[in-house]
This record gives sequence, C-alpha cells and structure tokens, in this order.
Amino acid sequence: MSKYFYSPSLHTCLVEGIHPKRPGDCVVVSYQDYSYLLAKQSQGFQIVFDAEAKQPVARLAPGTSKPEQLKALYQQKSGEINAACEAAIIGGFWSDALGSPHQYPSKLDDQLNLTGVILQGFDSPYGCRDADGVKELRPHTAKQLRQVSEDFTTYKMELLQRANQLKQLLDQALADGDLNALEVVTWESLQS
Repeated sequence: MSKYFYSPSLHTCLVEGIHPKRPGDCVVVSYQDYSYLLAKQSQGFQIVFDAEAKQPVARLAPGTSKPEQLKALYQQKSGEINAACEAAIIGGFWSDALGSPHQYPSKLDDQLNLTGVILQGFDSPYGCRDADGVKELRPHTAKQLRQVSEDFTTYKMELLQRANQLKQLLDQALADGDLNALEVVTWESLQS
C-alpha cells in the first residue's frame, strides 16, 4: 500500500513509490484526502498548506471572480451533502421490529438482501446487532422483516429529505449570490 504526502515547498502531492526523494517538509495525507485534493485541483482550486491545521487544503485561486467562487463553492457543498447523505444511508439503521432496538446493516448489498428475503414472504433468520453490538443471525417473522424494511425506508426518506432541504438552501444562496450563506450549509447544519 502506497503512502501519500503533500509538500508545502513544492505545492504538490507526492506518492511513495513514484517519488522516492521527497523534501523534509512533507506531511502524510490519507488516500481519501489525496484523492479529494486532486479532484479539487481539477476543478480549479489551488492546494495550499494550512499552517494552523498542519495539512493541505483546497482553496480558490486568488483573483477568482465572485460568480466563479459561487459556482465552485456550490458544487463543493452539493458534493459534500451528497456524500454525507450516502454515507448515512449505508451506515446502518435501527429498528424495533424484534421488540427492542437492533441495528441493521444498510449497504447496497444489504438492501438487496433484505428485499430478497421479504419477497420470499417466509420467516427467516436475518443479521443484526443488539444494543450491546453483538451481531447474530436472529430469527425474524415475515412481518418483522417487513417492519425492518419499513423502518429503513422511513430512515432513508428522512435522510433524502434532509439532503433536499440543504440543497434548497444552497440553491437560494447561489441565487442570492451569497458566499457566506453557501459556506455555512453543511450536513450538520440541519439536525435530523
């Protein structure tokens, strides 16, 4: 597995196997941060070193016009909201279908598996975690499985509605030309 770095003196990202000689000012960055920075750079952002945070960040280039700033920030915030919503959807959910709260997985494969079990219409063991985090295949009636699915659907719809509300805030801020209003819109800015 390669290691990824950012060099403040070179103003660039480096990869361990490709760049064996690196300046002493290099800081290690995760693959996710490395990918994010490259994506932002391709969108016209500059990668600079934030001395206070001691890490590289993507910033708009000096002299960027306000419409360009608005568009870039709008795209960034939209992407962040989409990513946060997707992470929440596939991050698991809770259901009381068994009579007490249990956590169910919700990655795409898990969603398909749940749908398949429900379509059979039979009682079936299904994997979930209890309140102590113990994961087991627990017996579920067909009715309980449908309840798990309904709870997931409700959970997912709440998340999608939250994302939609945030995107409406972004749309309004863009229409108003308000950079500050765009900046403050985050996944956390609306409590579920």
